[in-house]
Amino acid sequence: MPVDPPPCTKLTTGWAEAIRDAFVVLLPLTLFGVLGTVVVQFPFPAGRSWLDRSFGPGWSVAAEDVVQSTWGVLGLALAITVAAMLAQRAPRPLGREPLPAIWVAISALVNFMLCMSAAGPLTAQALGPSSMLAGIAVGLATPTLLRPMAEWGPLCRLAVGYDSNPVFHHATRLTLPVVLLGTGFKGVAELAARLPVSVAGWPELLQLWLGERLDADWLLTPALALLHQVLWFFGVQGSKVMHTCFASWLTESTAPLAHDHVLRPLLSGFVQLGGSGATLGLLIAMSLVAREGQNRRLAQLSWLPALFNVNELLIFGLPLVLNPRFVLPFLLVPVLLTLPPLVALHAGWMTLLPVYVPWTTPVLLSGWLLTGSWVGVALQLFGLLVSTLVYLPFVRRNEAECRQQRVADFHDASAVIVAELPRADTPLRRSDHVGVIARGLLHDLERSMGSSALSLAYQPQQGLDGRPIGVEALLRWTHPGYGPVRTDVAIALAEQGGLIGRLGAWALDEACARKAQWNRQGLQALTMSVNVSPLQLGEPGLPAVVARALERHGLRPDELELEITESRGIPSGEVADRNLAGLETLGVRLAMDDFGMGHASLLHLKRFRVAAIKVDGSLSRDVMSHPVSGDIIRAIATLGHSRGARVIAEFVETREQRDRLAALGCDVFQGYLYSPALAPDLCLAYLSRSREPAPCDG
Repeated sequence: MPVDPPPCTKLTTGWAEAIRDAFVVLLPLTLFGVLGTVVVQFPFPAGRSWLDRSFGPGWSVAAEDVVQSTWGVLGLALAITVAAMLAQRAPRPLGREPLPAIWVAISALVNFMLCMSAAGPLTAQALGPSSMLAGIAVGLATPTLLRPMAEWGPLCRLAVGYDSNPVFHHATRLTLPVVLLGTGFKGVAELAARLPVSVAGWPELLQLWLGERLDADWLLTPALALLHQVLWFFGVQGSKVMHTCFASWLTESTAPLAHDHVLRPLLSGFVQLGGSGATLGLLIAMSLVAREGQNRRLAQLSWLPALFNVNELLIFGLPLVLNPRFVLPFLLVPVLLTLPPLVALHAGWMTLLPVYVPWTTPVLLSGWLLTGSWVGVALQLFGLLVSTLVYLPFVRRNEAECRQQRVADFHDASAVIVAELPRADTPLRRSDHVGVIARGLLHDLERSMGSSALSLAYQPQQGLDGRPIGVEALLRWTHPGYGPVRTDVAIALAEQGGLIGRLGAWALDEACARKAQWNRQGLQALTMSVNVSPLQLGEPGLPAVVARALERHGLRPDELELEITESRGIPSGEVADRNLAGLETLGVRLAMDDFGMGHASLLHLKRFRVAAIKVDGSLSRDVMSHPVSGDIIRAIATLGHSRGARVIAEFVETREQRDRLAALGCDVFQGYLYSPALAPDLCLAYLSRSREPAPCDG
């Protein structure tokens, strides 16, 4: 028997998912900040001069405002978003009051501001990237602590009755818990700010101790690179910590080569290629592996900022922060990349020029400017190759997992799309992943009309003597990402999204064109059956659409049979009645599909003249094992013959099943015993071979 994971495992898993999804939610904020950063840090003087001429000298101030308004509140935004995500996903035991996400977010906002105020003035720097770890911690702790406090009776004394306005009820119920929790956060933050945790001076002592024993840059450079990555992995801005706490370890290229220091240009120019984690290699690997889906789109969006060594879209969009799938390459690739430039410097193969090169200067160009030779360019190319090769297997594994998840989400959405739901609960109105997939599929279905992705297959229908007497046109949709999509899913999407009229008209015209082509091959006697959704009967002008298709392709009305799918219910009203009467007047045959297990099969026989009745497939499948199915089929056949209608059995797979259905009164058979649905050319070949009667016995 499966064993549920322990509560601690569920808790940490929920926290990790909430943090990752929060970074994704904040992607618009991240993208806006990335664009502002690229503009503020634009590395080319000519480009900055053009901006001055085009927008005036104030453009840099405006761009900095964008950065401060996006990056400047990233820690605060994380606290609010993580808390709201965690509150939304929390289980809701039956009979217990929920914890509304809006109040959890407000509590997280207050708690974060109280924590940050304990460390000093509330500046943009205090609310931005340097406070991301604090934002994550507050976002996780707020709903975790607020829930039990909100359920403790003494703290709910201000709550008004449940028969009051729900908003007022929750606001009063949560007032005391929010106040008490905020007070606790403030007290803990003030206490932490007063603890004697200062270790100022230890980086210098460590540097001195190492420098007396060996060329310390061989250890200091990889150590700083690793520390930088570890901090970023947990959402802390590693470069800020490194430049603040380890400034004595760093030196510029203008200083003589010192073996007890780390060259800052070496890290920015040859280690962090594309940004923290050498993610330009990750981006190349993603572009090679991800052919579709969100990772492909993320890679496309990330290329421009990555060329300027700005990679926050990957850091927070993939995300790389707290992502166990990429922790090893994210931490270790920069450490590996410190070794080639150190070897080149110590061996005298490369010299760093005394020039200032902005960190946003694109890779390869920065290698040339820093060294004045092709050696720097070659080292950067080698670094890109190494980082790409290291990231590649991790990207492949991640892409395979994402692909499996996309397929699972697609199947979940498909099941919901075809489920019998009230009209107001259509999946297209949902905001979860089912709604997103359903709306995307609807858009793709609309785009597929008129393309090779949408086609018709044709399944022959055989008479009692085994000779083909007609074919049924069946919709086939091949999605570019998901492959073949179930027909009922495509039809349900078209019905729910208002496309069924266009889709039905296209299918009708395509089937009539194929019938006209087959008529020229001598198959005039065959009937072409085309499915019509009940919703099409509720749209005015259906007889005119059918008449135009027949006239366009030179067909007689009796060559076409419209199968009305009964299982969804045929609409009532004047429009549907006029359409049914118009089709009868036109001379087109009408058939009722899925007869026997639908909404009102018998009542519909009174509304229009039926030329054929197709037995519900569940009855045909079970006829050999369930006697009741046989009794229902016999009754349907008797009723159909009394009305002068043919009785069609589908899903016929064996001769014994065919013989049993024939004995019960079925006249026409359709199924794998004879042929599956075929592409037009294959169906034509089958029909041409089957003009002679087929033997009925084995």
